[in-house]
Amino acid sequence: MDATEICPISQKAIEELIQGRQREDNRLSKHERREAPRWPFPAPVELWLPNDDGSDDYLLATCENLSLGGMGIRCDLDLELNQEIGVAIHQPEVSFHGKAIVRHTTKLREDYYVGLQFVFA
Repeated sequence: MDATEICPISQKAIEELIQGRQREDNRLSKHERREAPRWPFPAPVELWLPNDDGSDDYLLATCENLSLGGMGIRCDLDLELNQEIGVAIHQPEVSFHGKAIVRHTTKLREDYYVGLQFVFA
C-alpha cells in the first residue's frame, strides 16, 4: 500500500493492513459472537457526523480494535444507532476513508465505546 494516498475503505485494504501488523503482534481477539476476529488497533480516527442542515460535525476518536468488517472506537459523544457517518483512519502505511454505520454505543466512565460497521461500496 502507498502511504502517500488516501484509499477507500475496503475489506482487501484492511486485510492487508492487519496482515502486515500481525507479523509484528499476533493478539487477535476471538469472540464467539463475532463474524470476524478483532485485532487490537490503537489509532486516531476522524469522524464526520451529518447534521439535519446537510453539514457535518467533525470529531476525533480513538480506535480500540479493527476487523475486516468494522472497528470499535472510543469517543466523547453518544452516537445515534444506525446512523451512517464518515470515517478516516490514518496510519504510517496507509490512510483509509469511507462510511460506517453505528451498530452499538456503550457509556463508559468518561466517554463512549462505539461499534462501527464499515459500508463497502
